Amino acid sequence: MLSFLPQWLRFWERRPIPIQVPHRATGSDAAFVFLHGFGGNTSTTWGKFPDFLKKDPRLRSWDVFGLGYPSTLRIDIPGIWAADPSIDTLALSLRTALSLPPFDRCRAIAIAAHSMGGLVVQRALLDDPTLADKVSHLFLFGTPSNGLIKAWFGRLFKRQFRDMRAGRPFITRLREDWNTRFGGGTKFFFRAVGGNRDEFVPIASSVEPFPDEVRRSVTGNHVEIVKPEAADHPSVLLVVQGLTGEGVARDVIDSARLAVELKRFREAVDRLEENADRLDPDALVSLALAYDGLGQGAKALAVLEQRYKGGISSTDALGVLGGRLKRRWLVERKAEDLARARELYSAGLRQAEEAKDSAQAYYHAINIAFLDLLASSANSAPNPNVRAMAECALAHCATAPETHWRIATEAEAALMLGNLDMALELYGRAIGMAESQRDVESMYSQAVRVADRMFGRRAVKRFEELSGFPRQ
Repeated sequence: MLSFLPQWLRFWERRPIPIQVPHRATGSDAAFVFLHGFGGNTSTTWGKFPDFLKKDPRLRSWDVFGLGYPSTLRIDIPGIWAADPSIDTLALSLRTALSLPPFDRCRAIAIAAHSMGGLVVQRALLDDPTLADKVSHLFLFGTPSNGLIKAWFGRLFKRQFRDMRAGRPFITRLREDWNTRFGGGTKFFFRAVGGNRDEFVPIASSVEPFPDEVRRSVTGNHVEIVKPEAADHPSVLLVVQGLTGEGVARDVIDSARLAVELKRFREAVDRLEENADRLDPDALVSLALAYDGLGQGAKALAVLEQRYKGGISSTDALGVLGGRLKRRWLVERKAEDLARARELYSAGLRQAEEAKDSAQAYYHAINIAFLDLLASSANSAPNPNVRAMAECALAHCATAPETHWRIATEAEAALMLGNLDMALELYGRAIGMAESQRDVESMYSQAVRVADRMFGRRAVKRFEELSGFPRQ
């Protein structure tokens, strides 16, 4: 807690600092870690913040922990933990802690760090590429990334103050190393957050060292920004939005699984990106999906558009590109995205029918029907082409292998043709056959939109009950 001097100068207070606090420990493969700042406490620095994350159903698969380290205003003296270690040493300790149980089994780790804790995390990520690859999200709150002018008063008796001082070797080296390693952007989701009334760590130090797209400012002083009193506090919302896929059009998502998926997406990009101009259609689709999964929609569009214009006619590639445009249209409602998505699905349908590929044909047909349905006014009858494309999809389903995607398509077509009971029965079968949570989420996202447009909220409620996914 680095906010008010009277709160710090409690030399007589010798509270034990717990190294680890398990707010929720279920053995998940994704963990959210809170790291306190100078003079902070693992149990108290973040107030109700951990509870708000635990209570959010979208974050139910995240384990939540607090990690602590030695940091007080007591004068440094020799002895184990009697003298507070340097920030470099704390970074090594953090790296060690995150390599041991329960974190060693995690495929994704998200970190929220306050004040000096953010310096510890930055140094740890720079010194340990393996940890940097495992981290999926990083949120720095009130971190003096550019150093502190006010740190001069503690320079004579605290190593950690000396490290934090602007212009000193630790801060200078940290910024140089960060710019070298992450100057082109981080592979993990990153936000640097400053308090608009933080007098100890001003915005110039907490936010300005980083690119504009990762900067955020919330109301409050140095302490208030990490002690939310309600779940709708801006700091809580920033974290939740980040964990659930900020800027990605998803109605419902298991964010822990998303974090693990993001790591797989990064691995796919690392393997495929440098050979993008030589990839076959299947590998090209994999690269585009990886870009899209990382939220880099522009790259996904560019890599597929470039090859499509160059003669790639894979119906799968057309569907991926059409899907990306469809999702963007659902968020931004730009007419050109709708038109281009429909054009690509129509091209894919023609090619699939020519190739007698019934699975690809029903996929493209139902997506054309979906676009035409949602593009029509909610106060008017659906576009007649919706029914025609739904019937087209069903005709191709009749000759396609039975998979969860085929059954889900038949459910959507039934909705579009006005048969809610049949749609629910088919959707239930599709859920039972689904191969992954991601597939269930994808089916649900489209089905509830169709149900809402055709039958209203009562139908959406029945789909929610069937899937177990409350619409957020």
